Amino acid sequence: MLFKFAICGEVFFTRESAREHVKIKHPEKVRKILSNLRSSSIVNLEKRGVDPENWAAGYFIAFSQREESN
Repeated sequence: MLFKFAICGEVFFTRESAREHVKIKHPEKVRKILSNLRSSSIVNLEKRGVDPENWAAGYFIAFSQREESN
């Protein structure tokens, strides 16, 4: 499965590489998603062992990428 971002046109072969790209190249998007969460939601993510920044990048991917078929 390929992941292609409409905002920058980058294509990725894995969700993990796409997530790293979002955290590095689009940190403002990650910050905006995190700022919209309640602080208790962030605490709950941390209690479950989930990195909130990584979660926000995955959330961004889920709603902004277009799935490309081979």
